[in-house]
Amino acid sequence: MAELSDFGLSFNPFESAGSGAPIGNSELWMPERWLSHFNSFFDRMNRVEGAKAYAVLGEYGSGKSYILRWLEREKFPALRIRSFYFDTPGVQFYDLANYLLKQIGREPFAKMIWEFVSPSLSNSQSPLFNTNPFHSWLESVKRNRREKEAIDEIAKGVIQKGITSVEEIAYRFGMLVVQTLDKPYYEYRDFVAGKPGSLVAENEEAPYFSALIRALQLASNAGGVALLIDEFEDVSLNRKLTSRQSGDYLATLKRLYNLASDHDMWIILAMTPQAAEVTEKLQPALWERLANGEQSKFNIAPLTDDDVKKLLEHRLKGSRLDGWDNSSQVFPFPENIADLLRGDVKSNPRRLIKLASYTIATATQEEVSLPFTKEFIEKIQSEFFPQITKDSEKK
Repeated sequence: MAELSDFGLSFNPFESAGSGAPIGNSELWMPERWLSHFNSFFDRMNRVEGAKAYAVLGEYGSGKSYILRWLEREKFPALRIRSFYFDTPGVQFYDLANYLLKQIGREPFAKMIWEFVSPSLSNSQSPLFNTNPFHSWLESVKRNRREKEAIDEIAKGVIQKGITSVEEIAYRFGMLVVQTLDKPYYEYRDFVAGKPGSLVAENEEAPYFSALIRALQLASNAGGVALLIDEFEDVSLNRKLTSRQSGDYLATLKRLYNLASDHDMWIILAMTPQAAEVTEKLQPALWERLANGEQSKFNIAPLTDDDVKKLLEHRLKGSRLDGWDNSSQVFPFPENIADLLRGDVKSNPRRLIKLASYTIATATQEEVSLPFTKEFIEKIQSEFFPQITKDSEKK
């Protein structure tokens, strides 16, 4: 049996599930024609104020989630845009707020707001070299029983800094900050308006979420905020939601887009082409805003043979043993690997990654020739992908 070191590898760089972006901080690879399209889109949209929407369309396994992760890890940081990845978070504004703020964490968000408005606060200064001035301020407020005054001061600072002009929303921001010492976490009910102690003012859900986006942009000194919403087909095709819930979700998204017109905000949706057709029928006005005709829509094309080789090269390079020297960048795969794969396997990133993962894993359990032979690769391909259908890819 072979060892990974025989392949010049320190680990198997291909995920068995074949989906999403690989773990680690290495640069994510993208086909050149995909990069060209996105660079052109971002160059154009960076000159536009207000809401910016984009739709990524592709069949299952085509790379939709990978593109969103590339935007999150590579593209948006370079543009000073703070991005948040959503996996169909819910159908109402409180779902979005809950999902968004839990990604950040209550204490980091509260501290960010406190630091942003602290010049307008009394007793906000801490001794030099204080390791946690925010905690010291919270403890001082509680010790001196100044919670109400502190909430009012935070609210005043939130309005002065332009986060919101609605006093009730500003007050809820103050509650969020001041109560962090006793409750350094979020609960779902915190974002349901009307519940006792809710952080969201009743009948102010949409402006509240707008204020969250504004706070993130201003306090982070970011060029914008992006919401990356994956698996949008779950909404349009009623896969996980009822028809009523789907309608609520689309209505929520429409309101969110309308709010975003006041901010430098991006909404990126990833879905199947079938979901796009349904969305366009259910909400034609929304779809026109999101896709903007053909200007803000990207149909993922199948991988080419050249893409196949470059993708394998990039993944293998990131797992090579130090000092490994081999003229072939795709070793232990043969140089003509693209010629040995069926069209339905090599054109789809998920299937290609799965095949590469299983090929290497199987090779460590059997006697194999290196580089892998045509017969060995065809055996793996027929075992793991005897018949590829759209239905099987959904599972």
